[in-house]
Amino acid sequence: MNTKILKQERIQNLIDATSFKEPKKVPIGVEVLNWPFSYAGVRYTDVMDDPQKTFESYVRFLDDIELDFLLGGMVSSAIKAIHEMGCFYYDLGSDGTSIVHKQPEVEFMDVEEYPDLIGDLDSFKADLMRRRCKSLQLPRGPAYEKVVMALGKIRPYVEANDKIRDYIFEEKGIAPLLGGPLHFLGPLSLLFDRYRGIRDTLIDLRRRPDTVKQACDVIFADRLKPIKALDPKIHSQPYPFGSVGYHVECFISPELFDEYFFEYFKEALLPFMEAGAKIFVKGEGSFINTLDRYRQLPKGSVIFLLDQDDPFEAHRVIGDWHTIAAGITGDLLQMGTKEQCVDYVKRSFDTFAPGGGFIFMQNKPLLCAGDAKTENLLAVYETANELSVK
Repeated sequence: MNTKILKQERIQNLIDATSFKEPKKVPIGVEVLNWPFSYAGVRYTDVMDDPQKTFESYVRFLDDIELDFLLGGMVSSAIKAIHEMGCFYYDLGSDGTSIVHKQPEVEFMDVEEYPDLIGDLDSFKADLMRRRCKSLQLPRGPAYEKVVMALGKIRPYVEANDKIRDYIFEEKGIAPLLGGPLHFLGPLSLLFDRYRGIRDTLIDLRRRPDTVKQACDVIFADRLKPIKALDPKIHSQPYPFGSVGYHVECFISPELFDEYFFEYFKEALLPFMEAGAKIFVKGEGSFINTLDRYRQLPKGSVIFLLDQDDPFEAHRVIGDWHTIAAGITGDLLQMGTKEQCVDYVKRSFDTFAPGGGFIFMQNKPLLCAGDAKTENLLAVYETANELSVK
């Protein structure tokens, strides 16, 4: 079949499935970061300076696994360029492939800096970047030289990812799951991830909630600007899906969830969902106790990728209103038997597929070699593809 026609069919199946129509084929997908190198039997460090070898190694898994859509699908960090800038909060793991985020070593803001963030967010962010990227603390000339060197080291990374994307999404006709300008991360998650850190953000919620709310309002106003510049009449196609990431939202009470996430989320994206847009919510941790909130939104406007929550229970809570992205779990792929994995896939199709509202993928991304037994992975995707067609 012509690749362009195949890709369009895959996209239509995604639209139909998430619109509670039974598609011709249930969409089958996966989320990957640097794991494909391990599948190919190489270390990323062995190929990272050669874009062609990086590309050939990365896409090797697609010779064995049939996919309709992909989440991720690129080398995830330009480590050498980041290090050239004097920032070492991201690094390659001991396997030479997986990316390690060393958050305990990240320099976060002090509590005394809240007024700086609230008073001038742009200046605060620029100052925080200089503190984290030591090369930017050099005099202007040497700092410029470091930036030029970093750009040189990012070139192989960019060239490799260009080759990977062209092959996956054009030559193979696999549909990218996400795209477009509708991306939202709650302001408390931004504080949690980027500015204040995990521990101190949660402490501040208890000790100084008014200050945290002020900071969140300022961060949200900044993030809202590019979204408000969009016209819902133009940017509300059902595909590609917009995206939302959960981070702190899985650690707070439903009441705090409403105040620090859901009200902001609705203000930013509800006009687009009412006009037809669909939003992919990628969860971390457990958030089943807030799924009922999403009944306030148009039917079929949200796709949930669950993490720790039981998808069968989540389906009972919200599966008649929004789409569940599920079908296999990371622990089964890693530690289960082939028979257990196949049985779980069959149960998922029996439960979720009738009537639409289901796309197939695992609950956790594939990051490194130990994340899945090859035998399990191949059996899971063979079974899913067999069951996906009526």
